[in-house]
Amino acid sequence: MLAAYLAAFMQTLIAAGTFLVAKDATSRFSALELAWFRIILSGVLVAGVFLATRSRHHLPARRDWPVFVALGLLGVTMNQMCFLLGIRFSTPLHASLLYAFTPILVLVGAILHLGERPTWRRWAGVVLAVGGVVLVLTARGLDLAAGVFRGDLIILVAVFAWSAYTLVGKRVLARYDPFMVITLVFGVGALSVLPAAPWVLGGFHFARPGVAGWAEILYLGAITSGVAFTLWYYALKRLEASQVAVFTNLQAPFTALLAWMVLGTVPSGQVLVGGALVLAGVTLVQISGNRRRMSLPEPGSG
Repeated sequence: MLAAYLAAFMQTLIAAGTFLVAKDATSRFSALELAWFRIILSGVLVAGVFLATRSRHHLPARRDWPVFVALGLLGVTMNQMCFLLGIRFSTPLHASLLYAFTPILVLVGAILHLGERPTWRRWAGVVLAVGGVVLVLTARGLDLAAGVFRGDLIILVAVFAWSAYTLVGKRVLARYDPFMVITLVFGVGALSVLPAAPWVLGGFHFARPGVAGWAEILYLGAITSGVAFTLWYYALKRLEASQVAVFTNLQAPFTALLAWMVLGTVPSGQVLVGGALVLAGVTLVQISGNRRRMSLPEPGSG
């Protein structure tokens, strides 16, 4: 049990650090370069681990392959590209708070497409979280020319893509091994960006990002997409979803703490209030459901 809690805690730290690492990496790579290298590295590493650890592979039925393609395009290609483009203009804390909004979008999607009937407490959680997101988005005004607001909107597109991935993936995960699903999803993502190689590598100077830049790619591709996912599934297998949710909701506060310690960034009062409303709304939605049946999105920090 202690090992499961430690795994959840370490996953939370890694996820929180991802926002800071991605922000700095955007100063060393273009958004396309950063997304391309991260997605390709993630796909290769995950596939390598899967092939090295599995002797038998239960491939999905032919009818499910379009679903896996959709999952890869939503959860990897669109999510990561929009996240990395958006965080170039936004801040790590804003990005983490917007991703914390994922369970709300998943719930709304379940209501609209799966016929789920939420309680009034869950509706109250939705209202609180939406209000919090509005406060975060408008903290620096509504000028599209302003970098942070524009970046926040792009990240919000990434969050919508991640939420759709989570909603669609729920049915697939009920029938297939989770690690096999992740492997195929990352594989689709890598194949989708592979044709962009001539634009990314043409004229690219590998010494330009420096050691720090390549270390950040390694963190985003191997640590965030590999180690963090493994830790998260390890914890979820041994703990109740409600227990893991506590650590998931700590990602935004941990990001704020790391941003203050590393970057000296102090959030405004409006962002703090908005963040508190988002986390309160998400928590209310999570604790209002049945503890054992409650589903959690995979850790989606881009």
